[in-house]
Amino acid sequence: MMRTGSRSSEGKVEIITGMYLLLFLTIILSAQIQMGFFMTAGTFMEDALAASNLASAVIDVQEYGISHTLQIAVPDDAYAIYRDALKVNLGLDENWEHGNKSLISGPITIQEYAIYNVKKQDVTIHVFSGNGGYSAWMVKDGLGKVETPDGTIVKSTSIYSRISFPIKGVLGMSVYADKEKTVDIVSSLLGEE
Repeated sequence: MMRTGSRSSEGKVEIITGMYLLLFLTIILSAQIQMGFFMTAGTFMEDALAASNLASAVIDVQEYGISHTLQIAVPDDAYAIYRDALKVNLGLDENWEHGNKSLISGPITIQEYAIYNVKKQDVTIHVFSGNGGYSAWMVKDGLGKVETPDGTIVKSTSIYSRISFPIKGVLGMSVYADKEKTVDIVSSLLGEE
């Protein structure tokens, strides 16, 4: 009889071990699905940011004709174009929300949009913040020294933008994510990016 009890105990141990193993594998699988989901959303956002940044790169044709320098003509207009392009590229409605709530579960917020105009060795920076603020300043001899918030060194006229958005995961977990992108206008025109 002791053997029967022993086998019964071994069976219970195996069942409990199997249940814990199954639970562990379920958690690992859920985490993998979640990471894949976040990576897909991140790639989608990064592509939309790059396209929107490039759409807003309306250069000053007169300046280019005179000095062969690529600069963004009117920063206010560029920001308005960026907003419109971002809305179209992400498929947002009037409330800045995406139709697929499983991908983006709330409104998109523009945290920052910045233009880095380069003329000779000087960099003029125009920053539009998400709360409607605007500031501009020049960095003398800043070429190759000025960095965008994502760490990109400014080598030619560039545009940086950062957005934030809520994203819902597989198990109902919701997080707030940021995505940022810098686009170098010259490299983009020459097809180097």
